[in-house]
Amino acid sequence: MIIQKSKHFFETLVLKERSPRVLAISFCFGVFVAFSPFVCFHTVMILAGCWLFSMNLAVCLASTWLVNNPWTMIPVYSTNYIFGDWLLKFFGLDPLALNPSWMGSINNLMAKYTGLSGLSFWSFMIGGNLLGLVISVILYPVVTVVFKRISRQIYTKKSGKVNINEDYSQKQKSIS
Repeated sequence: MIIQKSKHFFETLVLKERSPRVLAISFCFGVFVAFSPFVCFHTVMILAGCWLFSMNLAVCLASTWLVNNPWTMIPVYSTNYIFGDWLLKFFGLDPLALNPSWMGSINNLMAKYTGLSGLSFWSFMIGGNLLGLVISVILYPVVTVVFKRISRQIYTKKSGKVNINEDYSQKQKSIS
């Protein structure tokens, strides 16, 4: 049931968009936004990106919500933070020393209510943006091949059937 619905979803996307490249770019942009550390602005980023760069809105939203949803939010943001913290330490930087002054009050609140202390703002920001960018760039060739294959399958399947609009237009040409 789920496989059939997802297959139908991809078929309708390919039939509407007709460009596997645009679909792949839209998917990868959605994945980048899903890893983005700007928590409350994902939908705004998707709408602005789709409007500015003429991407497919449905694919962007679907890929963002596929990666970052209420069930995956904590693992995604934890991975962002761990990657950013590792990256800053790899380059010999102290993540806590780079914190803005207001981050101290957030660390105090976090330590009081959750027991977590010593969180770094820049570990989260750098980790989320770089990890999203790297994963999107790695996914682009794979997703392009997948959308081309789906597109090829759909168009070969559809070419065996007579399209009602083409049949109607051919009748109109023969009448005139």
